[in-house]
Amino acid sequence: MKIHRFYIPHIEISAQNIIVSHETNLIHQLKNVFRYKPGQIVHIFNQTVGEIEVEIITLNKKDMSFRLNKHTEQAQNCKGQYREVVLYMSIIKNSNFDLVIEKAAELGVSKIVPVISGRTIKNKLNYDRLNKIIIEAIEQSGRIKLMRLEDTYDLKSAIELAQNDSDTIYFGSLDEDNNDKFNKDNSNKKISIFIGPEGGYSNEEIALFREKKTTPLRLGDYVLRAETAAIVACGLLSL
Repeated sequence: MKIHRFYIPHIEISAQNIIVSHETNLIHQLKNVFRYKPGQIVHIFNQTVGEIEVEIITLNKKDMSFRLNKHTEQAQNCKGQYREVVLYMSIIKNSNFDLVIEKAAELGVSKIVPVISGRTIKNKLNYDRLNKIIIEAIEQSGRIKLMRLEDTYDLKSAIELAQNDSDTIYFGSLDEDNNDKFNKDNSNKKISIFIGPEGGYSNEEIALFREKKTTPLRLGDYVLRAETAAIVACGLLSL
């Protein structure tokens, strides 16, 4: 039988190996969606304590408590990608941006920076909804470390942020004459990848990437939708 796993931001284990939580969303999920009862086993986790197997003791409207059975994954040994990848994603329409968030979390991306570029149609994001998508994705995928969703930046500021934060910066490109083959030997590198909006980057924006000494990365022989390009890039760079 599959044991479900749930993210709890704050886990404090008492001397009696008891954990009490007041996370109302999780209480609703356990009580009303999964219909768990006292005595049943679940896994809870965060990047501080790792992942632990617990038995439900109480499950009320305002709080819940668990008894620690065992650690299944210590935080310092938590599974993760062998390189740190940051996705700088141009904002696209809601359903497609949601998909990028979900798949990036599943693929081990460390953080996503939303970017407003010249062809961006919308610039508002529902951060509460997107963070719920992230939590559901890491619960499903087996990750322990939470993927971070950062504030929104314009393209020029985003490139400058990446330059201060990364060892290598790529941008998705269809330019055959100026293309870099990703080197899988860069295992200890912190890598940033920029993906453009629907319609891609403008010529002026591509010139800005080149001026800033970033590296074009061709993602295939076909023209990909923005969300497809993001997922392909995350898979290529993270796995």
